[in-house]
Amino acid sequence: MIKHKTLSPGLWDLTVLLIVLTLGIAGCDFIDPDDQGPSSDGLHPVLIDGFWGFINAQGRIMIAPSFESVGAFSDGLAAVQRGADWGYIDPEGVFVIAPQFQFAGAYVEGLALVRGQGFNASYGFINPAGTVVIEARYDLALAFSEGLAAARLEGQWGYVDKKGEMVIPPQFSDARSFAEGRAAVEGPDGWIYIDKTGAVAISPAFTLEVAGSFSEGLAPFSTPEGWGYLDPEGRPVISPRYDEANAFSEGLAVVKEGHRYVYIDKQGQRAFPNEFEAARPFAEGLAAVRLERHWVYLTLPTASYGDSSFNDHRVSIARGYTR
Repeated sequence: MIKHKTLSPGLWDLTVLLIVLTLGIAGCDFIDPDDQGPSSDGLHPVLIDGFWGFINAQGRIMIAPSFESVGAFSDGLAAVQRGADWGYIDPEGVFVIAPQFQFAGAYVEGLALVRGQGFNASYGFINPAGTVVIEARYDLALAFSEGLAAARLEGQWGYVDKKGEMVIPPQFSDARSFAEGRAAVEGPDGWIYIDKTGAVAISPAFTLEVAGSFSEGLAPFSTPEGWGYLDPEGRPVISPRYDEANAFSEGLAVVKEGHRYVYIDKQGQRAFPNEFEAARPFAEGLAAVRLERHWVYLTLPTASYGDSSFNDHRVSIARGYTR
């Protein structure tokens, strides 16, 4: 059953479609896990009565909620928590890799970051069969991106390739994943961007408090004035003025202004006037937003993707759940 709901005039012409389950479920809610990327298999996490499962784009439950936590599907597998341990399931909900890890990341470029059991356990990488490809020896690591993964050894970050060789030696106090040929790293003189040889690619003319990864030609950064966006030449094309800033995705980025989240285009203009309690980036035409204490999906007309004008200032929210 689909209920159409028009919100208060303060939210302009925003229309909400709340898909209500007809399966006799007492209460349910939706949210994408914060630290996982968008699904690549058409399945999306859903939380029902305290347990996680997966729905498809039509809102139908495809994998019954039975997990303590889940990650998004990627390369045909999703990390899920059963009890205290993490393993991996396929789109049918069948365990392909039994629960055995205290941390399990999404598969990216054919490898997943995992951490074994024990307080002093290290991080390593496995393939989709569960075979260890890169031995667990890192204090911390990030997923592979553009053939390299940021990894920390003895408190210093460097970059490892898929053979497990440290191709950029540990030397940074912090590091981001490579994106569009560059990675943000923090050295003795602050944040800069390096290329895949470890050479300086961008050294901004001003000090960055924090630097983010490039996406769609722009990278978020922060200064004492707030968050803004850099171009590949290190120029601030969107001046720092936001309380938070996220990477661009499908032409839009989520930023925080005061206590509310909005979507902006690459000129720094609001894509539409609506504000949200929380918001996630767009992926495959959908974005999870929290509105009136409920998580729902935000959709945009296909013809408007990447169009900074959004002339009718209309969005719709669908395929979510309400309590």
